[in-house]
Amino acid sequence: MNWCEKVIKIMTERGISQKQLSEISGITESSISRYLHNNQRPRMDIVVNVAKALNTETEYFLDEDEKAESAYNTIATAIARKGSELSPEEKNKLISLILGAI
Repeated sequence: MNWCEKVIKIMTERGISQKQLSEISGITESSISRYLHNNQRPRMDIVVNVAKALNTETEYFLDEDEKAESAYNTIATAIARKGSELSPEEKNKLISLILGAI
């Protein structure tokens, strides 16, 4: 199952429309539509925003081979784009990822 199928599956299970996902994630509705109809995974910051909006782990949307190599990129992107919006729990999780505790 690719990333689009996983997002659509969660949206369907939770009764979330593209418009609602757009509002929750802060990503435009046209971008959400484009990402969901394209078989390529978008930039990591978009994946992080979608995962957060769907209350799902970012890793769920990654392929097995991407998980290990993307941990650093996930952390760097999250800090760069959303660092001021992270909760203390999210910051601790990032620190754990950096230190290899997870």
